[in-house]
Amino acid sequence: MKNLIITSKAIAIISFTIGTILFALQLYNATSRVLVYPGILFITIAFIVNTITCIALVFTMFMGNTNKTEIVKTIGIVLLNIPITIMYFYILIEFI
Repeated sequence: MKNLIITSKAIAIISFTIGTILFALQLYNATSRVLVYPGILFITIAFIVNTITCIALVFTMFMGNTNKTEIVKTIGIVLLNIPITIMYFYILIEFI
């Protein structure tokens, strides 16, 4: 279970980092559309991986583990990427 928590946090942080780098590069190159398709591909892959991770955490939490607080915190970290992605998408649509 500890490995799942550590892996889930790492996946969430890596997803956030790569997404932020793609977002910043697109803002820097506002006239270029080169990063649009890699960005959409990344969002799709990150969505699938983070969803699988989140489902695994929820199942682990309901299996009767004693460390439910840590699992809930990790689920929150994984789910935090959703509003950040929506905000990045909104900024790109509105201002570029």
